[in-house]
Order: sequence, then structure tokens, then C-alpha cells
Amino acid sequence: MSELNNNFKSKKILIDSKNFDDAAIFKINDNKAIIQTVDFFTPIVDDPFSFGEIAAANSLSDIYAMGGKPLFALNIVAFPKNLNKDILVNILKGGESKCSEAKIPILGGHSIYDDEPKYGLVVTGEIKPNEIISNDNAKIDESIVLTKPIGTGIISTAIKKDVINKKNMDLAISIMKDLNSKSSELMKKYNASAATDVTGYGLVGHLIEMAKGSKLTAKIKFNKINFIDGVKNLVEKNIVPNGTKRNLEFYKSSMIYKSKLTHNDKLLLCDSQTSGGLLISIPKKNVSSFINECNKSSLYNAVEIGYFTNLNENKFLIIE
Repeated sequence: MSELNNNFKSKKILIDSKNFDDAAIFKINDNKAIIQTVDFFTPIVDDPFSFGEIAAANSLSDIYAMGGKPLFALNIVAFPKNLNKDILVNILKGGESKCSEAKIPILGGHSIYDDEPKYGLVVTGEIKPNEIISNDNAKIDESIVLTKPIGTGIISTAIKKDVINKKNMDLAISIMKDLNSKSSELMKKYNASAATDVTGYGLVGHLIEMAKGSKLTAKIKFNKINFIDGVKNLVEKNIVPNGTKRNLEFYKSSMIYKSKLTHNDKLLLCDSQTSGGLLISIPKKNVSSFINECNKSSLYNAVEIGYFTNLNENKFLIIE
């Protein structure tokens, strides 16, 4: 029986939790595989509709990060008994709106009572087995591209503390709502070797995941990275989520700082994101065309932040 299970796994399970990738992939035949992910979290903004949009965009992002095509979604809901049900209705409408933008239906889901609201999606999609873009296949000398600015974790904390102006808040919310669908299409067009989306582990954590899986070292330049307006001032006021601080501590042994970055600079690089952009390894010859086309269809500039090189003494990230 064990031998049968091992044979089944080797043939059908293309990506699972052991791969530390963005979604699971199950092979149907030589031309088709199922790609599936699940994600949900507590509110990070005050407006229920916006929260639903952000949560849905975040869930869809895992499919886009691997080059998949979403097909349908299921809601996951936890909601307090004593809260106005109109809040729940608006959360669900926000999720439905974002799935409509992604051109997929929500076919059902599951809900429970809980002391704190939570919302997200199970997203099922399809992908060709020979077109999977995993996070562990980057190549030496390929460019590293980041498609959205960094700072949503810090700004979400500022929203909770009510210490942010409306302009910067609205910008961060629009960034989190923005689907990664177009950059996903373009990274396939321009032959990306590896990709992931930037979420809870921050830019540093997800980049180290890519480099470690690919047995390479990533070299990036701090001054090439885009940060959301206002986020640097918030860090200076110590408006920083605990997840960001944990990231900085956890990943420090895996990287080298070549430039004299301040402690606040390092926190920015480790900021725990929600519904962040894609982090893509792409051939240098294609990077300009990718960025130009990507930025025609996005409000947020994709930027080249570095490249991959030979593994440097088990340090997976060098920041210059």
C-alpha cells in the first residue's frame, strides 16, 4: 500500500507543502493540472467592502504567482454573533466584486461564528504542467523584478492606530486591492523562470525563499526599491507590526548588508505585506520589455531591484 501511495504521489502531486510554494498543484493529465490555494485573515482596514476586496485579491494572488488561471472560489467566513450583519454582507460583496474583476464566480463556502471577523477564499484554478512557475527555479544572472511598492504592513498598523492621513491610506488600500493578473500574464510572455508573491514574510523573506530554493544568492539595491508614500515616516515613529519585527530577527542570519542601512531601513525591507506584488526572476534580455508593458497597465511601477548570482557561503541575500 505504501508503494502504491508513493507511486501516486510521484505522478500526480506536482507541488505540495514540502515545496514551500504559493499553491498546491495536482496533475490531471499531461496537458492540465489543478492549482489550489486558501487564505483568510482578520480586517486590516475599517471599510468592510474594501476588506473583502483586499482579502479576495490576496487569495487570488497565489494562483497568479505561479502562472495559473483562476476558475472559481469558495468563501471562508468567521463572524461574531453580536455584529451587524450588514457588515458581513458588505465584506462578501467586496470579495464578490474582486472575483468578478478576475472573471470567476464564487460557488459557495463555509461560515462559523467567531469573536473576531475573518474572511478569505479558497481559489481553484488550472495550469499546464509544463508552464508552472515555481519559486525555486531562478537562474544565475537573471533580473529580479518587484511589481508593487512595499509598506502595506506598516500602513495597516497605522490605520489600526488611527495615525495615518487619508491620502496615504487610500493609496495603500488601492495597492492591496490591485490584482496581480496582468503581471502574471506578462511574466509568462517574457519567460520568467521563478516567481512568488510578497506577503507575510516580507520582501526579504520571500526573496530568501526564492534564492534558497534555487541554490543561489540574490543581490539587490535598497535604493531601487519602491516604498509606499508615507511609510518611512511611520517607521520613524515606531509604527511597525510585530510580524515585521519577527521577520527581521528570523532572516538576519541568511543575509549580508553591504551598505550602511539603518535599523528602520531593515524594518522596511522585512515589512509583512498583505496582497503585495509579484517578485519575479526574469532573463535580463526581457526585463525592459516586461517592465514597460507591465507599467502601461498598472498604477504602480514595476522595478528591477537586483539579480541572482552564485551561492555566497549560505547567505541567500546581499543588500547593497
